[in-house]
Amino acid sequence: MSSKNKIIEKINEVVKPYCAREWCILKEFCISKQINVRVLIQLKCIEHRKFELSEKVGRDVGWKVAYTEWIDSGCAELFSKYYNEDLTAEQIYLKVVKKIPIRK
Repeated sequence: MSSKNKIIEKINEVVKPYCAREWCILKEFCISKQINVRVLIQLKCIEHRKFELSEKVGRDVGWKVAYTEWIDSGCAELFSKYYNEDLTAEQIYLKVVKKIPIRK
């Protein structure tokens, strides 16, 4: 299990694009609720996938489509294989998508 400092470090990494200041309600919520860092990292990976899928079709595909595609394409399974708390969400994502390209 991760130490509190490791958890805070991972939360900071994931919420950084949404929190422009040192203090942020999103970060505080994640820390206070003791959110599972693995879930948070996987959500960040799905968000990245959503962005790429949306870019490909020229419109926002939405979370439901991104989440369904994440599972159906095998990305969720690969995430399980590659997840390591010492890696960033981006590093894990790159390992996952290297094996599974975006489908039409």
